[in-house]
Amino acid sequence: MTDQLNNRIEKFSATGRLLAVWGTGAAGKGDGQFDTPHAVAVDGWGNVYVADTRNNRIQKLSPTGRFLARWGANGGDGTAGLGNGEFNDPRGIAVDEAGNVYVADHNNNRIQKLSPTGRFLARWGRNGGDGSAGSGNGEFNQPRGLAIDHAGNIYVAEKLNNRIQELSPAGAFIRRWGANGGDGTAGTGNGEFNVPYSVALDGAGNLYVTDVNNNRIQRFSTTGAFRGRFGHNFGDGSAGAGPGEFDEPYGVATDCRGNVYVTDEGNSRVQKLGVAGTPAPRCPPVLAVRVAARRRALMATVSCDRPCTATLQATVGRVRGRGVRAHLVPGRAVRVRLALRAAQVRPGRRAMVTATARGLAGAAQTVRMTVAA
Repeated sequence: MTDQLNNRIEKFSATGRLLAVWGTGAAGKGDGQFDTPHAVAVDGWGNVYVADTRNNRIQKLSPTGRFLARWGANGGDGTAGLGNGEFNDPRGIAVDEAGNVYVADHNNNRIQKLSPTGRFLARWGRNGGDGSAGSGNGEFNQPRGLAIDHAGNIYVAEKLNNRIQELSPAGAFIRRWGANGGDGTAGTGNGEFNVPYSVALDGAGNLYVTDVNNNRIQRFSTTGAFRGRFGHNFGDGSAGAGPGEFDEPYGVATDCRGNVYVTDEGNSRVQKLGVAGTPAPRCPPVLAVRVAARRRALMATVSCDRPCTATLQATVGRVRGRGVRAHLVPGRAVRVRLALRAAQVRPGRRAMVTATARGLAGAAQTVRMTVAA
Protein backbone atom coordinates (compact mmCIF):
# COMPACT_ATOMS: atom_id res chain seq x y z
CA MET A 1 0.00 0.00 0.00
CA THR A 2 1.04 3.63 -0.51
CA ASP A 3 1.93 5.59 2.62
CA GLN A 4 1.58 8.98 0.94
CA LEU A 5 2.80 11.45 3.52
CA ASN A 6 5.68 9.17 4.51
CA ASN A 7 6.65 8.89 0.82
CA ARG A 8 6.97 5.13 0.89
CA ILE A 9 5.40 1.81 -0.02
CA GLU A 10 4.58 -0.72 2.70
CA LYS A 11 3.98 -4.41 2.15
CA PHE A 12 1.87 -6.49 4.55
CA SER A 13 0.74 -10.07 4.85
CA ALA A 14 -2.99 -10.87 4.58
CA THR A 15 -3.13 -10.77 8.38
CA GLY A 16 -1.58 -7.29 8.59
CA ARG A 17 2.00 -8.28 9.47
CA LEU A 18 4.54 -5.80 8.08
CA LEU A 19 6.78 -7.48 5.51
CA ALA A 20 8.73 -4.66 3.86
CA VAL A 21 9.09 -0.89 3.48
CA TRP A 22 10.34 0.73 0.25
CA GLY A 23 11.33 4.38 0.07
CA THR A 24 13.37 6.64 2.31
CA GLY A 25 10.50 8.31 4.18
CA ALA A 26 11.48 11.68 2.74
CA ALA A 27 10.36 12.89 -0.67
CA GLY A 28 12.92 12.17 -3.37
CA LYS A 29 13.39 11.94 -7.13
CA GLY A 30 15.95 9.14 -7.24
CA ASP A 31 15.27 5.60 -8.42
CA GLY A 32 13.12 3.85 -5.84
CA GLN A 33 12.33 7.15 -4.10
CA PHE A 34 8.84 8.66 -4.04
CA ASP A 35 7.03 11.94 -3.60
CA THR A 36 3.45 11.48 -2.36
CA PRO A 37 2.71 8.14 -4.09
CA HIS A 38 -1.03 7.59 -4.51
CA ALA A 39 -1.51 4.08 -5.89
CA VAL A 40 0.13 0.73 -6.49
CA ALA A 41 -0.69 -2.19 -8.75
CA VAL A 42 0.87 -5.63 -9.00
CA ASP A 43 1.11 -7.74 -12.15
CA GLY A 44 0.66 -11.48 -12.34
CA TRP A 45 4.35 -12.08 -11.73
CA GLY A 46 4.65 -9.94 -8.62
CA ASN A 47 6.19 -6.80 -10.10
CA VAL A 48 4.95 -3.62 -8.41
CA TYR A 49 3.94 -0.44 -10.26
CA VAL A 50 3.74 2.83 -8.32
CA ALA A 51 1.93 6.03 -9.29
CA ASP A 52 4.65 8.39 -8.00
CA THR A 53 2.28 11.32 -8.06
CA ARG A 54 4.29 14.46 -7.32
CA ASN A 55 7.17 13.09 -9.37
CA ASN A 56 4.79 12.80 -12.35
CA ARG A 57 5.96 9.32 -13.19
CA ILE A 58 5.40 5.59 -12.87
CA GLN A 59 8.01 3.42 -11.21
CA LYS A 60 8.31 -0.33 -11.65
CA LEU A 61 9.81 -2.44 -8.85
CA SER A 62 10.58 -6.14 -8.53
CA PRO A 63 8.60 -8.28 -6.05
CA THR A 64 11.38 -7.58 -3.52
CA GLY A 65 11.24 -3.81 -4.08
CA ARG A 66 14.30 -3.52 -6.33
CA PHE A 67 14.03 -0.61 -8.80
CA LEU A 68 13.48 -1.77 -12.39
CA ALA A 69 12.30 1.19 -14.46
CA ARG A 70 10.57 4.56 -14.44
CA TRP A 71 8.44 6.26 -17.08
CA GLY A 72 7.36 9.84 -17.62
CA ALA A 73 8.54 13.10 -19.17
CA ASN A 74 12.30 13.22 -19.70
CA GLY A 75 12.67 9.65 -18.56
CA GLY A 76 10.69 10.28 -15.37
CA ASP A 77 12.81 13.10 -13.95
CA GLY A 78 9.82 14.64 -12.15
CA THR A 79 8.67 17.04 -14.84
CA ALA A 80 4.95 17.12 -15.69
CA GLY A 81 4.08 16.59 -19.34
CA LEU A 82 1.21 16.31 -21.79
CA GLY A 83 2.83 14.15 -24.48
CA ASN A 84 2.31 10.44 -24.99
CA GLY A 85 3.74 8.54 -22.04
CA GLU A 86 4.04 11.73 -19.99
CA PHE A 87 1.99 12.47 -16.88
CA ASN A 88 0.66 15.28 -14.76
CA ASP A 89 -0.20 14.12 -11.24
CA PRO A 90 -0.86 10.41 -11.96
CA ARG A 91 -3.19 9.02 -9.27
CA GLY A 92 -4.51 5.58 -10.26
CA ILE A 93 -2.87 2.55 -11.83
CA ALA A 94 -3.92 -0.95 -12.93
CA VAL A 95 -2.39 -3.87 -14.81
CA ASP A 96 -4.22 -6.26 -17.15
CA GLU A 97 -3.55 -9.98 -17.46
CA ALA A 98 -1.09 -9.42 -20.32
CA GLY A 99 0.96 -7.05 -18.17
CA ASN A 100 -0.11 -3.80 -19.86
CA VAL A 101 -0.21 -0.81 -17.51
CA TYR A 102 -3.09 1.68 -17.31
CA VAL A 103 -2.63 5.08 -15.66
CA ALA A 104 -5.23 7.59 -14.47
CA ASP A 105 -3.41 10.73 -15.61
CA HIS A 106 -5.29 12.91 -13.14
CA ASN A 107 -4.49 16.50 -14.12
CA ASN A 108 -4.33 15.60 -17.82
CA ASN A 109 -7.91 14.28 -17.57
CA ARG A 110 -7.17 11.07 -19.44
CA ILE A 111 -6.29 7.39 -19.24
CA GLN A 112 -3.04 6.16 -20.74
CA LYS A 113 -2.11 2.58 -21.64
CA LEU A 114 1.52 1.44 -21.65
CA SER A 115 3.19 -1.85 -22.50
CA PRO A 116 4.90 -3.87 -19.73
CA THR A 117 8.14 -2.12 -20.75
CA GLY A 118 6.59 1.36 -20.57
CA ARG A 119 6.05 1.89 -24.31
CA PHE A 120 3.08 4.17 -25.02
CA LEU A 121 0.14 2.30 -26.56
CA ALA A 122 -2.96 4.50 -26.31
CA ARG A 123 -4.70 7.34 -24.51
CA TRP A 124 -8.37 8.14 -24.02
CA GLY A 125 -10.24 11.26 -22.97
CA ARG A 126 -11.75 14.43 -24.37
CA ASN A 127 -10.39 15.33 -27.83
CA GLY A 128 -8.33 12.16 -27.84
CA GLY A 129 -6.84 12.89 -24.44
CA ASP A 130 -5.48 16.37 -25.11
CA GLY A 131 -5.65 17.29 -21.43
CA SER A 132 -9.01 19.07 -21.33
CA ALA A 133 -11.71 18.00 -18.88
CA GLY A 134 -15.13 16.86 -20.04
CA SER A 135 -18.34 15.25 -18.85
CA GLY A 136 -19.40 13.47 -22.02
CA ASN A 137 -19.16 9.75 -22.68
CA GLY A 138 -15.53 8.69 -22.66
CA GLU A 139 -14.43 12.05 -21.29
CA PHE A 140 -12.96 12.57 -17.82
CA ASN A 141 -12.63 15.17 -15.12
CA GLN A 142 -9.76 14.18 -12.84
CA PRO A 143 -9.93 10.38 -13.16
CA ARG A 144 -8.71 8.77 -9.97
CA GLY A 145 -9.11 4.97 -9.79
CA LEU A 146 -8.84 2.12 -12.31
CA ALA A 147 -9.72 -1.57 -12.49
CA ILE A 148 -9.47 -4.08 -15.36
CA ASP A 149 -11.67 -7.18 -15.64
CA HIS A 150 -10.69 -10.54 -17.14
CA ALA A 151 -12.06 -9.48 -20.54
CA GLY A 152 -9.91 -6.35 -20.53
CA ASN A 153 -12.73 -3.86 -19.92
CA ILE A 154 -11.63 -0.73 -18.02
CA TYR A 155 -13.49 0.81 -15.08
CA VAL A 156 -12.69 4.41 -14.17
CA ALA A 157 -13.62 6.27 -10.97
CA GLU A 158 -14.03 9.92 -11.94
CA LYS A 159 -13.45 12.16 -8.97
CA LEU A 160 -15.06 15.41 -10.15
CA ASN A 161 -17.71 13.87 -12.41
CA ASN A 162 -18.95 11.75 -9.47
CA ARG A 163 -19.38 8.64 -11.59
CA ILE A 164 -17.96 5.37 -12.83
CA GLN A 165 -17.30 4.81 -16.52
CA GLU A 166 -16.69 1.51 -18.27
CA LEU A 167 -14.61 1.36 -21.44
CA SER A 168 -13.87 -1.51 -23.80
CA PRO A 169 -10.32 -2.88 -24.10
CA ALA A 170 -9.93 -0.52 -27.09
CA GLY A 171 -11.11 2.47 -25.03
CA ALA A 172 -14.60 2.73 -26.52
CA PHE A 173 -17.30 4.00 -24.15
CA ILE A 174 -19.65 1.26 -22.86
CA ARG A 175 -21.61 2.75 -19.96
CA ARG A 176 -21.54 5.12 -17.01
CA TRP A 177 -23.36 5.28 -13.71
CA GLY A 178 -23.91 7.77 -10.90
CA ALA A 179 -26.56 10.35 -9.95
CA ASN A 180 -28.84 11.25 -12.89
CA GLY A 181 -27.17 8.65 -15.06
CA GLY A 182 -23.69 9.96 -14.31
CA ASP A 183 -24.17 13.58 -15.40
CA GLY A 184 -21.62 14.81 -12.85
CA THR A 185 -23.98 15.55 -9.97
CA ALA A 186 -23.02 14.32 -6.50
CA GLY A 187 -25.54 12.21 -4.60
CA THR A 188 -26.11 10.07 -1.52
CA GLY A 189 -28.56 7.50 -2.88
CA ASN A 190 -27.78 3.94 -3.93
CA GLY A 191 -25.53 4.04 -6.97
CA GLU A 192 -24.78 7.73 -6.48
CA PHE A 193 -21.39 9.13 -5.48
CA ASN A 194 -19.71 12.08 -3.87
CA VAL A 195 -16.06 11.97 -4.98
CA PRO A 196 -15.45 8.32 -5.91
CA TYR A 197 -11.75 7.56 -5.61
CA SER A 198 -10.92 3.90 -6.17
CA VAL A 199 -12.40 0.80 -7.79
CA ALA A 200 -11.59 -2.90 -7.43
CA LEU A 201 -13.00 -6.14 -8.85
CA ASP A 202 -13.31 -9.52 -7.20
CA GLY A 203 -13.42 -12.94 -8.85
CA ALA A 204 -17.21 -13.12 -8.63
CA GLY A 205 -17.70 -10.02 -10.77
CA ASN A 206 -18.40 -7.53 -7.99
CA LEU A 207 -17.07 -4.01 -8.46
CA TYR A 208 -16.26 -2.08 -5.26
CA VAL A 209 -16.10 1.74 -5.19
CA THR A 210 -14.76 3.99 -2.43
CA ASP A 211 -17.35 6.76 -2.13
CA VAL A 212 -15.10 9.17 -0.24
CA ASN A 213 -17.32 12.04 0.87
CA ASN A 214 -20.17 9.62 1.55
CA ASN A 215 -17.85 7.67 3.89
CA ARG A 216 -18.80 4.30 2.46
CA ILE A 217 -18.03 1.48 0.06
CA GLN A 218 -20.55 0.61 -2.65
CA ARG A 219 -20.74 -2.68 -4.51
CA PHE A 220 -22.00 -3.16 -8.06
CA SER A 221 -22.16 -5.70 -10.83
CA THR A 222 -19.85 -5.00 -13.77
CA THR A 223 -22.88 -3.61 -15.62
CA GLY A 224 -23.48 -1.03 -12.90
CA ALA A 225 -26.34 -2.73 -11.05
CA PHE A 226 -26.29 -1.72 -7.37
CA ARG A 227 -25.60 -4.66 -5.01
CA GLY A 228 -24.92 -3.12 -1.61
CA ARG A 229 -23.19 -0.48 0.49
CA PHE A 230 -21.15 -0.59 3.69
CA GLY A 231 -20.35 2.02 6.32
CA HIS A 232 -21.74 3.78 9.39
CA ASN A 233 -25.53 3.42 9.64
CA PHE A 234 -25.45 1.08 6.65
CA GLY A 235 -23.65 3.64 4.51
CA ASP A 236 -25.97 6.62 4.96
CA GLY A 237 -23.10 9.07 4.38
CA SER A 238 -22.01 9.72 7.97
CA ALA A 239 -18.47 9.03 9.13
CA GLY A 240 -17.66 6.46 11.79
CA ALA A 241 -14.70 4.93 13.60
CA GLY A 242 -16.10 1.53 14.54
CA PRO A 243 -15.37 -1.77 12.76
CA GLY A 244 -16.82 -1.65 9.26
CA GLU A 245 -17.26 2.12 9.47
CA PHE A 246 -15.22 4.65 7.49
CA ASP A 247 -14.04 8.23 7.51
CA GLU A 248 -13.12 9.19 3.95
CA PRO A 249 -12.13 5.77 2.56
CA TYR A 250 -9.67 6.29 -0.29
CA GLY A 251 -8.37 2.98 -1.58
CA VAL A 252 -9.95 -0.45 -2.08
CA ALA A 253 -8.53 -3.79 -3.17
CA THR A 254 -9.62 -7.43 -3.18
CA ASP A 255 -7.74 -10.70 -2.85
CA CYS A 256 -8.28 -13.94 -4.73
CA ARG A 257 -10.48 -15.31 -1.91
CA GLY A 258 -12.87 -12.37 -2.15
CA ASN A 259 -11.78 -10.41 0.92
CA VAL A 260 -11.95 -6.61 0.61
CA TYR A 261 -9.25 -4.24 1.93
CA VAL A 262 -10.00 -0.55 2.49
CA THR A 263 -7.61 2.30 3.31
CA ASP A 264 -9.67 4.27 5.81
CA GLU A 265 -7.93 7.63 5.42
CA GLY A 266 -9.61 9.70 8.12
CA ASN A 267 -9.16 6.90 10.64
CA SER A 268 -5.49 6.29 9.61
CA ARG A 269 -6.02 2.54 9.24
CA VAL A 270 -6.65 -0.32 6.87
CA GLN A 271 -9.74 -2.48 7.29
CA LYS A 272 -10.24 -6.00 5.96
CA LEU A 273 -13.79 -7.14 5.26
CA GLY A 274 -14.60 -10.84 4.86
CA VAL A 275 -16.79 -12.47 2.26
CA ALA A 276 -20.14 -14.09 2.93
CA GLY A 277 -20.30 -17.87 2.67
CA THR A 278 -17.42 -20.25 2.17
CA PRO A 279 -14.25 -18.64 0.77
CA ALA A 280 -12.53 -20.09 -2.27
CA PRO A 281 -10.64 -23.26 -1.29
CA ARG A 282 -7.55 -22.14 -3.19
CA CYS A 283 -6.39 -19.23 -5.24
CA PRO A 284 -5.33 -19.35 -8.88
CA PRO A 285 -3.40 -20.29 -10.87
CA VAL A 286 -4.61 -23.61 -12.27
CA LEU A 287 -1.75 -25.18 -14.20
CA ALA A 288 -2.11 -27.42 -17.28
CA VAL A 289 0.91 -29.40 -18.55
CA ARG A 290 1.51 -31.79 -21.44
CA VAL A 291 4.90 -33.41 -22.05
CA ALA A 292 6.22 -35.37 -25.04
CA ALA A 293 9.61 -36.98 -25.61
CA ARG A 294 11.89 -35.69 -28.37
CA ARG A 295 15.45 -36.52 -29.30
CA ARG A 296 17.55 -35.76 -26.19
CA ALA A 297 14.81 -33.51 -24.87
CA LEU A 298 11.34 -33.32 -23.43
CA MET A 299 8.95 -30.77 -24.92
CA ALA A 300 6.44 -29.42 -22.43
CA THR A 301 3.37 -27.32 -23.23
CA VAL A 302 2.22 -25.30 -20.21
CA SER A 303 -0.59 -22.84 -19.55
CA CYS A 304 -2.29 -21.11 -16.60
CA ASP A 305 -5.78 -19.72 -16.10
CA ARG A 306 -4.26 -16.57 -14.54
CA PRO A 307 -0.90 -14.84 -14.97
CA CYS A 308 1.73 -17.06 -13.38
CA THR A 309 5.39 -17.95 -13.32
CA ALA A 310 5.97 -21.61 -14.16
CA THR A 311 9.15 -23.54 -13.36
CA LEU A 312 9.75 -26.94 -14.97
CA GLN A 313 12.45 -29.52 -14.31
CA ALA A 314 13.09 -33.06 -15.52
CA THR A 315 14.77 -35.77 -13.44
CA VAL A 316 16.02 -39.06 -14.90
CA GLY A 317 17.25 -41.54 -12.34
CA ARG A 318 19.18 -39.44 -9.85
CA VAL A 319 20.21 -36.78 -12.34
CA ARG A 320 18.31 -33.51 -12.41
CA GLY A 321 18.21 -31.39 -15.53
CA ARG A 322 18.43 -27.63 -15.55
CA GLY A 323 15.21 -25.87 -14.59
CA VAL A 324 13.35 -23.72 -17.11
CA ARG A 325 11.22 -20.74 -16.09
CA ALA A 326 8.49 -19.04 -18.11
CA HIS A 327 6.05 -16.17 -17.47
CA LEU A 328 2.61 -17.24 -18.67
CA VAL A 329 -0.31 -15.10 -19.80
CA PRO A 330 -3.86 -16.58 -19.54
CA GLY A 331 -5.12 -18.23 -22.70
CA ARG A 332 -1.66 -18.51 -24.24
CA ALA A 333 0.14 -21.84 -23.95
CA VAL A 334 3.95 -21.82 -24.04
CA ARG A 335 6.26 -24.60 -25.21
CA VAL A 336 9.50 -25.12 -23.31
CA ARG A 337 12.37 -27.52 -23.99
CA LEU A 338 13.88 -29.59 -21.18
CA ALA A 339 17.25 -30.80 -22.45
CA LEU A 340 18.53 -34.24 -21.40
CA ARG A 341 22.10 -35.49 -21.31
CA ALA A 342 23.07 -38.28 -23.67
CA ALA A 343 23.65 -40.62 -20.73
CA GLN A 344 20.09 -40.07 -19.59
CA VAL A 345 18.53 -41.10 -22.89
CA ARG A 346 18.42 -44.89 -22.82
CA PRO A 347 15.77 -47.38 -23.87
CA GLY A 348 13.23 -47.87 -21.11
CA ARG A 349 14.33 -44.88 -19.04
CA ARG A 350 11.58 -42.78 -17.52
CA ALA A 351 11.73 -39.09 -16.66
CA MET A 352 9.95 -37.38 -13.79
CA VAL A 353 8.81 -33.89 -14.82
CA THR A 354 7.92 -31.44 -12.07
CA ALA A 355 6.07 -28.26 -13.00
CA THR A 356 5.23 -25.57 -10.45
CA ALA A 357 3.17 -22.45 -11.15
CA ARG A 358 3.13 -19.52 -8.78
CA GLY A 359 0.55 -16.78 -9.09
CA LEU A 360 0.05 -13.24 -7.88
CA ALA A 361 -1.27 -14.26 -4.46
CA GLY A 362 1.78 -16.43 -3.82
CA ALA A 363 -0.33 -19.58 -4.15
CA ALA A 364 1.41 -22.38 -6.01
CA GLN A 365 0.33 -25.54 -7.77
CA THR A 366 2.68 -28.42 -8.58
CA VAL A 367 2.11 -31.10 -11.19
CA ARG A 368 4.32 -34.19 -11.46
CA MET A 369 4.22 -36.72 -14.29
CA THR A 370 6.35 -39.58 -15.58
CA VAL A 371 7.13 -39.89 -19.28
CA ALA A 372 9.48 -41.86 -21.50
CA ALA A 373 12.91 -40.25 -21.80
